[in-house]
Amino acid sequence: MPKKLTLTQKVDLLCNKLDDVHSQLEKNSKDIEELKEQVAMGKGGIRAIFIFGAVIAAIFTTFKFGILIK
Repeated sequence: MPKKLTLTQKVDLLCNKLDDVHSQLEKNSKDIEELKEQVAMGKGGIRAIFIFGAVIAAIFTTFKFGILIK
């Protein structure tokens, strides 16, 4: 048969559990912020690749039309 806990033991147990939940919540918040930064960097990289590709395509098209017109 389980031993009955006193009121102070119950309060201590609840405080410990609450502290654990709080520390896990802080860790999750930090992880979410890190993920947001990684996603932002990924979007920036995709934009840079798109712009670089557009510039290369524009140069290629200009040379191609320049050769055909002459």
